[in-house]
Amino acid sequence: MRLRQRIRGFTLIELLVVIAIIALLISILLPSLSRARELSKRLVCQSNIKGIGTSAKIYANDNNEKWMMPAFYKGLDYPGGERVTYTEDPNGQEPEARGQVGMERDRPSYSFNPQASTTVSVTRAYWMLVRSGDITPKQFLCPSSGDEVDPTEDLDFYYDFTDIGSISYGYQVPFGPRDTQPREGMDNRQPIAADRGPFYLPESEPPNWDVGMIGGVTLDDSPKSWRHFNSGNHGGGGNGEGQNVLFADGHASFERTPAVGIDHDNIYTVMSDEWEADQFGYNRIHGNTPHYIDPPPFPGDDSLDVDAYSSTDSLIYP
Repeated sequence: MRLRQRIRGFTLIELLVVIAIIALLISILLPSLSRARELSKRLVCQSNIKGIGTSAKIYANDNNEKWMMPAFYKGLDYPGGERVTYTEDPNGQEPEARGQVGMERDRPSYSFNPQASTTVSVTRAYWMLVRSGDITPKQFLCPSSGDEVDPTEDLDFYYDFTDIGSISYGYQVPFGPRDTQPREGMDNRQPIAADRGPFYLPESEPPNWDVGMIGGVTLDDSPKSWRHFNSGNHGGGGNGEGQNVLFADGHASFERTPAVGIDHDNIYTVMSDEWEADQFGYNRIHGNTPHYIDPPPFPGDDSLDVDAYSSTDSLIYP
């Protein structure tokens, strides 16, 4: 008589041990996988902003070597008493109007046409590249930011993005008395674009106007000490690991602090006289947000509200 061979299976204890080992391995590997995923998104973000720079240079080749810039009236007194507003009034504006992105986006920038917009978002400069067909709205999204692709279909009808949640990058604003519009031939160290500044997040909380005004960090401090001042795109508001920055020569790099470029200006603030120049260069490292200057400055502004050297600064906004 033939005996059947007994087949031995797993006991419950052995099965639980295997499950526990798998769970342990997952808990160990998950942070590494999450970190690798974030680094991959950071590289995509860097590629996006570098592509924006390439498109800007193509635009400049057809426009007297000048990078895109919304039209503005350069005189101190605007026809009808109005003047271009690049920044949001921190009092009274709705959260979705932060940085003026999307305000009157169906109107062109200021001209002598009374129907044109005097509320000029800096991001209108980027939309010029969209209208020219050199780039798509999707490329203006940092994959780490949580922003969503601009849903606009009739691209030629509009002059700006829908709102702050559809664009992840800021652009240089030449505030100050000198004509410092981005152009070919600038110092290669000049920052021209970067991840959106620390004041603005896509969610509905009000902007944090005090970011950049709080002292206590210097260029000698560790990158961890600077997280509060960095863009919220990579790590979240108040905990940014850094920002991708596009420089005038077209290259982009991930910077651990916003104090980059010529003389280590803070790219998210305007140079201010409130900080003494001989005290760690705080007037450059910290400075003012443009919202603390009333009325808001604009390119060519030679009023007393703007420091004489502010136009050598490189303010990235919003």
